[in-house]
Order: sequence, then C-alpha cells, then structure tokens
Amino acid sequence: MPAGTQGDKASLCNTLLLLAHCTPSNILPKGIRAVATLLKHDEITKTTDTIVTTVMCKLDPILELVYHAADSAQKATMDTMVTADHLYRTGEETRDKLQRNLEVMREDIQMLADCIKNET
Repeated sequence: MPAGTQGDKASLCNTLLLLAHCTPSNILPKGIRAVATLLKHDEITKTTDTIVTTVMCKLDPILELVYHAADSAQKATMDTMVTADHLYRTGEETRDKLQRNLEVMREDIQMLADCIKNET
C-alpha cells in the first residue's frame, strides 16, 4: 500500500474516532460525510497537482525550444535590419559619388566645348 494512501487512512481513522467520541449521535453522520468529502477533495487536489506537474515537465522542453526560436528570430530580424540599413547607406553613397563624378564630367565637357568654341 502506498505511503500516501496509508497516511490518508490513518488520518481518516483518527478523525472518525475523534468524531465518534466528541459529537452527539445525531451530528455524527453529517460529520462523517464532511470528512469523507474533504478527503475526496484532498485526493482530487493531489491528483490534479500530479497531472499538472507531469504536463509541465513534458511542456518544458517545448517551451525552451519556442523561447530559443523566438530569440533566433529576434537576432535574425536585427541582422536583417542592420544589413538593409547598410545596403541603403551604400546605395546613397554610390549615388552621391556618381552625381559628383557627373558634375565633374559636365564641367569638363563644358570647358572643352568652350575651348573648342574659342579656337574657332
């Protein structure tokens, strides 16, 4: 017999003996029913706690994987944002260099055109 069951039976015996010695006979059946109800609720609570503990033990590895996946997704998102920002800045820098070079070329072409015009 499991220890928990043995302890519950001893508790029930002690409570019933106490009821039998200390209560009038007309209240004794109600007291016995109350004790039985309390013991049932106690056993249901213990069973529920056991089930919840078992379920949580099985869910814990899954939750750890979910947390790890969320962290990985967060890191990937941050890396993507940094890369997109870098690409955008690189594009802006390239555009600015092209515009400066075009301006220089335009000025050079204008100077050449002016030189050719003055020589003729």
